[in-house]
Amino acid sequence: MTEVKLKSKKKHDFPLEAETITPNKFVGKSAAEIKKLIIYHGNEEKTIGDFFDVVGSGGEVNGTKIILDGDLSNVKRIGEKMTAGEIVINSDVGMHVGNNMSGGKILVNGNADDWAGAMLKGGELEITGDAGHYVGAAYRGFWKGMENGIIKVKGKIGNEALTWVTGSKPGKRFPTLICGGAGSFLGIHSHGGTIIVEGDCDRCIGADQVRGTIVVKGKISRILPSFKKIGEVKEIELMNGEKIKGKFIEYSGDHSVEKNHSKIDKKTGVISNSSNGRLFVAA
Repeated sequence: MTEVKLKSKKKHDFPLEAETITPNKFVGKSAAEIKKLIIYHGNEEKTIGDFFDVVGSGGEVNGTKIILDGDLSNVKRIGEKMTAGEIVINSDVGMHVGNNMSGGKILVNGNADDWAGAMLKGGELEITGDAGHYVGAAYRGFWKGMENGIIKVKGKIGNEALTWVTGSKPGKRFPTLICGGAGSFLGIHSHGGTIIVEGDCDRCIGADQVRGTIVVKGKISRILPSFKKIGEVKEIELMNGEKIKGKFIEYSGDHSVEKNHSKIDKKTGVISNSSNGRLFVAA
């Protein structure tokens, strides 16, 4: 694999819009050519070479690895729309890292700001620290968020992660988020995503969930009253066929809006034959 190393020359007072830092843009380019790629500093058009030292050259897109060092906490949109290759970020990173990516892998050895992996269509985004709000979410005005791939956040994520996620078992699309803990409104408007939380969550998890599975191995501060308790289970089968063992309480929901062709059991109040999602919380 061909390596290209970028090192930030200094801390950036204004955000850098750096969507050109991706294996797709580095294909076949020398270090001198990479330095000439356009980025934006505030409203000013600049080049990568104005802010980064560059060593190495790009090869084929699926054989190019970009390694970034220095302070990148105010550098936005790294890895945007990448389709293959690898990016390693040895720093905290700014907003929109990996947004709209469809392949390849991004590893952030630090924290990530808001909108990490927004509308991910494939590939893998791994963050070893915490992440901000709207992880894997749909941008405002869009009806589809993350559609495939996997996001792993070792630490805690903010609010409204994985909004409007859309998966498909027949289409073999299994968008998955794994995190250490989560804020409120996790997985709202879900249409087939898989979310696994190793720790605790805040309120309103799975609001307006139509399909999909949320597994919380810790506690939820408040479960929505529109979720109906099913009972205790010892094994959970995820959408992709993988299984999680343990003691969980299963809930069905969100039943705030009755789905088409559904029936309400008068004894339990559970809506059956519907397309509502599943929520599992550690017993």
